[in-house]
Amino acid sequence: MIKLSFAVVVAMFCSDYAVADATTDRSADTAELTRLAIESGRAYARRDLATLEQFTAQDYVQTDVRGGILNRAEWLEFVKNRKSDLAVDSDEIEVCFYEDVAVVMGHWRYTLKSTGPEAISYSRWTSVWTHESDGWKRHIFQNTYVNPNADDR
Repeated sequence: MIKLSFAVVVAMFCSDYAVADATTDRSADTAELTRLAIESGRAYARRDLATLEQFTAQDYVQTDVRGGILNRAEWLEFVKNRKSDLAVDSDEIEVCFYEDVAVVMGHWRYTLKSTGPEAISYSRWTSVWTHESDGWKRHIFQNTYVNPNADDR
């Protein structure tokens, strides 16, 4: 059996869909989802539960960087009690649409704030959002640390 990474499969679908949906202007939705993705990272860093609750669907599920699976309540509790003090910056954000569903992918730079030297790590993430009556809601989030030595063989 051939195994493909989730990111490869999503990229294949996004490129196919982009060709099929070339006549639809989704620039406003792309800008909004990009803004929401950036704000979600910042809200996570500052433990802003009100903002995270606003963006997060009731059926939210997250696969975190350690492979743990958290539902909405578990994830919000984790954020609330997280010990590390972080800054999160987002870039390389891509948005692909499937009618009122969007797959949003990007890159995070975590900066651990402490009294010692700055510690920086990176992750790649993929999320699934739907457009609802009160705006876009994130249903699924998968986050993976970037291994800086992954290409060293």
